[in-house]
Amino acid sequence: MSNNYNYLDLVKLVDVAPYVHETDSYNIFLSSVYTLISHDSNFKLGYVLPIVSNSLKAHTEVVSVDDTTKTITINSDLDTVDKRIDAFAKLGQDLKHSNNFETLKGWRDELYTIYGPNREIYMRAERALCPLLGVVMYGVHINGYIPESKSNDGKLKLWVPRRSATKATYPGMLDNTVAGGLGYPYGPYETVIKECYEEAGLEEEYVKSRAKPAGCISYLYQLAKGRFGDEGGLVQPEVEYVYDLMMDEGDIPHPVDNEAEDFKLMDLDEIKSRLSKGEFKHNCASVIIDFLIRHSYITPENEVDYLEITNRLHRFLPFPTR
Repeated sequence: MSNNYNYLDLVKLVDVAPYVHETDSYNIFLSSVYTLISHDSNFKLGYVLPIVSNSLKAHTEVVSVDDTTKTITINSDLDTVDKRIDAFAKLGQDLKHSNNFETLKGWRDELYTIYGPNREIYMRAERALCPLLGVVMYGVHINGYIPESKSNDGKLKLWVPRRSATKATYPGMLDNTVAGGLGYPYGPYETVIKECYEEAGLEEEYVKSRAKPAGCISYLYQLAKGRFGDEGGLVQPEVEYVYDLMMDEGDIPHPVDNEAEDFKLMDLDEIKSRLSKGEFKHNCASVIIDFLIRHSYITPENEVDYLEITNRLHRFLPFPTR
């Protein structure tokens, strides 16, 4: 890994897809993906890779693929939420059994909700299928921290877990204290409570008394920038609800569900060093950068790229959101 990532470099690792003003890159991007369209053709739902659109052509009972307009339109007779849920459940199972997509090997039997333009529920789909559809996905990320005022040496500290070496994604990388996807039927706060116990052994009453909502980050992710021929180029619009969890020195999280190998209490200098070495999972690095901005450790005076960093941490996504 590189040893000299700056904060903007790290944010660009997660907010990857080009912007409109990046004319050449943006045009290449749009010409390389298909757009998933609602059943009534009123709004876009996601960006889909050609390898996925090719597989979807066999599923005319669910979608219509047009190679000329590079669109994938949900069939007009799927005109209720339940019809769409059922159709995409069957579609997901068919794609899973085809064994054509590595992404579907991470099947969770967990549904993610996809929204329409007025924040209404449009449909739900298996979590592992959502990256193939390019739809907006949601999660919660919790910063478990000890402020300077509570720290025994006067230094800001964060509890940082290392992801299990057996995890399918980003094995062995550093993470936020707690993080998890927003699966149906849970809302952000319910997910915070659930994940804090499952991942860090933190009891419900403890979390309820300390966890504070601290905004969101949003971005348009692509693991392999500009690559459209395989699953490394899947386009993933994401929103992460961020919570700050103020802790005391004696409050020690511990792995419960084997998502993490261990937790380490790191001061700001160590966190900065590990960020610069690229040791954090990409979106977790951005959550920490957002934390450091909100707590005035990154300021317009000490960070030349402050404005671009803050803008890119809060990208306006081109699809409906919750």
